[in-house]
Amino acid sequence: MPHPYDGPPGGYEPRRPRYWRILAILVGALVMGFLGVYIADMVVRSGNSDRNTSIEGVDVGGLSEKEIRSAVQELSTEYANRSLPLLTPAGTVAATAGQLGFALDVEANVAAALAAGQRGASPIAWASSFFGENNLRAIVTWDEVVAHQFIEGIQPVLVREAAPARLELRDGAYVVEPGVTGLQVTREDIRAAVRRTAAERALPDVIVVEPSSFPPPVTAFDLQATADYVNSYTARGLTVYVEDTIRDFLPAEVRTWLSVTPGNPPAIGLDTAYVTEVIETRLANTAVPGDPGRFDIVDGVPVAVDARPGRRCCAPNAGETALTALLAGQHEIALHLTDVPGSEGDLIAETGIRELVGKFTTYFTPGQDRVNNIRRIAELVQGAIIEPGETWSVNDYVGRRTEAKGFVPAGVIYLGKFQEDVGGGVSQFATTIFNAAFFAGLDFGEYQAHSIYISRYPYGREATISYPHPDLQLINKTPYSMLLWPTSTEDSVTVQIYSTLHMTVTQSDQWEEPEDQCTEVFTERTRTFADGSSTTDVVTALYQPAEGLNCQGEPFVPPPDCAPGEGAVDTDNDGWVESCRALCPVPEPGGEGAGTDSTVTGETTGAGTACVPVCGAVPQAEGIPEGEEEPVCIPLCGPEDAEASPGSCARPEDIPRGSEDIPGGPADSEAPPAGDTSGDSTVTEPDQGPADAEAETEAQPIDGA
Repeated sequence: MPHPYDGPPGGYEPRRPRYWRILAILVGALVMGFLGVYIADMVVRSGNSDRNTSIEGVDVGGLSEKEIRSAVQELSTEYANRSLPLLTPAGTVAATAGQLGFALDVEANVAAALAAGQRGASPIAWASSFFGENNLRAIVTWDEVVAHQFIEGIQPVLVREAAPARLELRDGAYVVEPGVTGLQVTREDIRAAVRRTAAERALPDVIVVEPSSFPPPVTAFDLQATADYVNSYTARGLTVYVEDTIRDFLPAEVRTWLSVTPGNPPAIGLDTAYVTEVIETRLANTAVPGDPGRFDIVDGVPVAVDARPGRRCCAPNAGETALTALLAGQHEIALHLTDVPGSEGDLIAETGIRELVGKFTTYFTPGQDRVNNIRRIAELVQGAIIEPGETWSVNDYVGRRTEAKGFVPAGVIYLGKFQEDVGGGVSQFATTIFNAAFFAGLDFGEYQAHSIYISRYPYGREATISYPHPDLQLINKTPYSMLLWPTSTEDSVTVQIYSTLHMTVTQSDQWEEPEDQCTEVFTERTRTFADGSSTTDVVTALYQPAEGLNCQGEPFVPPPDCAPGEGAVDTDNDGWVESCRALCPVPEPGGEGAGTDSTVTGETTGAGTACVPVCGAVPQAEGIPEGEEEPVCIPLCGPEDAEASPGSCARPEDIPRGSEDIPGGPADSEAPPAGDTSGDSTVTEPDQGPADAEAETEAQPIDGA
């Protein structure tokens, strides 16, 4: 069986078509046509630029040399006005290509355009000219003179300030902190950028100008030697001596004071005011406060004397002294306190003590011991100031009156009787200052009048003192300070009080009221103020009926209750009978027992014998013979002796007490005079009568005379 592809039977092969001949003819025709076009185009374009050629977007393809030159010349005019900004870190500077000296190189651009078409004569090269574009950048020339003229009109621009290296105090020591390099755009920087662009003979869209750097004014190298120098000179700190005080300042603190200017050697300074303040603060305990001084009275006017400004560390040049020492390699300095002007204050303005507001005078007999005490307490009180709102106490201010303080024994009133003790007489000063305060408008705290009225004082308007009580307290309820200014002469003591006069004071009334057998005196005071308002108050005095008797008419110290056959005796000569002694038996005249000791005891019948315990040592009562070396015994008077003559027998009331003070006796032979109510009142002291004084014991009731 034959294969389907074995062809026709019998070996016959049919004739095939001649396609290849047709193809060959077509190809040949195309080649001939291509060659014809190629040859024709080559002939036509001979000497022209390549097709699809442009310069900066201006089409010059297929143009002749002349045509290209014309196109380039036209482009040159436009090109000179082309924007060509200068881009700097500080901003953009507007410019044109022409201003920067750039212009098109006509001949070079024509040649470039023509050269761009020289691809060779091969058909393949010719065929490739129909595809793609050839955009040429313009070739420029640069006129440096033109560029220089334009650049000279541009101001240099600072991009970054240069920061100098600096000294820093770190961890208590000076170290160097490097500086920062500065940046700027100078004319030369612009010129260099334009020159680089010109060298490329093609203009970019912008010209980038790189800034130039400049070094900091002070470099780290410059400062390192300074840091070493300062650290070395302050390595031991500083010790400051002021009077007896020493303060050490550590190196780290001393270095904070300094200001350093680099150099060789560096200039070291400091803020002297600041350093002085630091030293003052650390040595504040050495400061001495200002003293406004004290008051004196000159021609009746208060003046401030002995004022002293405060002192503190230190003088204004303390800082300079410290710096000088450090630069000299010294680490110890001695400073001194300096006056602080104005720190003493204005004593008169601050206190209001300007004028006399109250005064009182009392008189005494010169030469008495009590006068010494009056004048001494006046000296101690002179200059005392009672501040507004203060309660001032005589006892707190003066203290206990003692011989060590200059006081001497003198008359006092103890338990309503006249006696003697150290400081006697100061109650006259108490009465004087009481009356001065009364008329100065001061108020009173604790006070007490004498228990026995003494005629030399204003009736019902007086005071006594003892220690610790009774006290005399003055209260200042005014807005001004009060200056107490006692003075004395040979026969008087005066208390003046100075302040700001803002009221008038009068004694407006006085009356009495009985208090059992005592008399209570009320003295009214009226204070009238500048605005017309007024107030009244009352001071009081309580006077006992007689010396030694209380308001019930009884002795302050009652005599002992003696047994039959005993008599009350003053054994310690203090004016009070406090002991019982046996009465002596009555001897027969000239018989045994006459002149026996008074200590003989035993029951007696009938009349006894009263014996003087210490004969001749004490004065005798009226009617009793003076004592002798031995006790003198006198028979006691019996009922039948009522009419006996004095001295023939002894009555109980005739028994001597060992003192001139007889219980129940009169306190003063003079009747109380009317009190003086004037602010400058004076009361004359009688020569007779017991001297007044202060009791320096705690017995009650007690007052001075």
